[in-house]
Amino acid sequence: MLRDVSPLPGYREDVGLLLSILEDSTREWRGELGEPPVEAIAWQPVAGSYSIGALLLHMAFAELIWFQGVVADTPVSDEDRARLLTAETDVDAGKWPTPPSEPISFYFDILAEVRGRSLAILKDADPDAVFQRSRGSVSLRWIIGHIIQHDSYHGGQAVLLHEQWLRRGSDAS
Repeated sequence: MLRDVSPLPGYREDVGLLLSILEDSTREWRGELGEPPVEAIAWQPVAGSYSIGALLLHMAFAELIWFQGVVADTPVSDEDRARLLTAETDVDAGKWPTPPSEPISFYFDILAEVRGRSLAILKDADPDAVFQRSRGSVSLRWIIGHIIQHDSYHGGQAVLLHEQWLRRGSDAS
């Protein structure tokens, strides 16, 4: 069986191929995650640490920051920041909020809405654009690649958290 990705139609080939890879990454970890119960989505193995829900909200925020904030040069709204619990999250300090006790569909709807915005922004983006950041310049292709990596990394963490939640207490020594 051949597995392949083709560029998303309507985009320049290089951007379309990267976006197709991003969509494939998301499809892959979502399939592995399945539909965890609400208790698993909000569960933190250690108080104040990761949870499936907090990771998914963070993933949505990162996508907004890079594609809307950097590529489209449009600030992320206060409403989006509040909805994604950004004030309560400090990834670098390992500070994660307790996410809303909602079904996985709540989180997937947020991610889908953000992805829709991202795809719309990237439809007209200049693939050769370079963006100045405080720590140097980044290309549009680098930004998309970064979000692919981010999506895979945190999506995998969500899958592992679900597995850990399923096995909690079964590892009694």
